[in-house]
Amino acid sequence: MESIIIKKNELISTIILNKPKQFNAFDIDLATDLNNALKELDKDDSTRVIIIQGSKKYFSVGISLEELQNKSVQQAKEFVYAMNEFYHTIHHLRKPTIASVSGYAVANGAGLLFACDLAVCSKSTKIGITAINVGLCGIGASLPLRYSLSKKIIMEMLLTGKVLNAYQAKRMLMVNKVVDGKFLEEETYKLAFNIAQKNSSAIEITKIGIENLTDMEFDKAVDYSSDLFSYIVNLEETKSTLIKKINKKRGGKND
Repeated sequence: MESIIIKKNELISTIILNKPKQFNAFDIDLATDLNNALKELDKDDSTRVIIIQGSKKYFSVGISLEELQNKSVQQAKEFVYAMNEFYHTIHHLRKPTIASVSGYAVANGAGLLFACDLAVCSKSTKIGITAINVGLCGIGASLPLRYSLSKKIIMEMLLTGKVLNAYQAKRMLMVNKVVDGKFLEEETYKLAFNIAQKNSSAIEITKIGIENLTDMEFDKAVDYSSDLFSYIVNLEETKSTLIKKINKKRGGKND
């Protein structure tokens, strides 16, 4: 998989988009490699959190426009479906994902950022759904935002191709943290490690549960969350964690 690099460190795996000469634009190789890597790491028991990062200047500029040229309607459809497969994959992962972003994250690159569960950005980050600027429609990239932003803000982004800086994106709740570029990897890893130390079953159930709750009506969502809680409280890992916490609170020793 030459289009990406995978690094593993303790409980955290990092996928690095590795098409620097193409500004990490999505072509078939990058889209396929990213999707396969996400699925493989989701099955890897030694990985609890997945980080996705690009280069210093370009997280990703979206779908390769060169690849779109001279395609029939069916060929274009097949190509775009392949480019957007990561949205499905990230949605169904058991492991949480963190986008570690520097430089430009635009078009489908912004979509990848939005699709991740969390995002840490450098001050240099520029974020935009810019398809309209080249005569295209970027609705797909906006879909992960539909429950966190108002329709008016999404429409403004889609119809103007406006590019936001990192602080604007944070104020609009698109990213979790903005840091100096030299601390980007360190701060992203700190966040990932904080999560990775938690009960692994709780991490996975939280990730799956939130994704499933998104489209559920309120009463069903309450019952579903109750079912998840009831299930996890009876897992051995949870029981062990609870015993340790209770004993610590009482000032006693763990058995």
